[in-house]
Amino acid sequence: MTLTTHSIIAAAVTKPISHIHPLLIFVVAVATHYLSDAIPHWDYKITSIENIENREHRHFGTNRNAILHDIKNFAIDGFLGLAIVAVIARPETMQQWLWVLASVVGGCLPDFLQGLYLFKLKFLRKPQQFHDIFHTNIRLGPYALIGIPFQLVIVLVALYALA
Repeated sequence: MTLTTHSIIAAAVTKPISHIHPLLIFVVAVATHYLSDAIPHWDYKITSIENIENREHRHFGTNRNAILHDIKNFAIDGFLGLAIVAVIARPETMQQWLWVLASVVGGCLPDFLQGLYLFKLKFLRKPQQFHDIFHTNIRLGPYALIGIPFQLVIVLVALYALA
């Protein structure tokens, strides 16, 4: 699932508790990430990862251009999610901005940690295993004509809840 989708889902789910402490919002947003990853979804291709089918042996390759391309895509995806949530939610107070930031960061954090894990940081092994437990095995990445519209429906439902 894209970071944009995770951001929008997390903001929609945490909107009813947006007045509560940002740490609780963050924790709930992290939980939405794992739960939404259980839904079959589309992912864009990450060209810098090798051994993508073998979860235990995935790692970044050595092609610098591929790595930079993927980092650019992640940054655009993450900032797009933040921008959409900010435009729809229109936060005005510091509390509202904290809700937006806590929900977006929490909704994206597990994927960020997954990226760090690809550098073989051993202390991230348990969070990665937890992520793998929740992540669906039904991959719609190769089936863009199914996966993208399906994910758009999820985004539209979340945007409706957020608005």
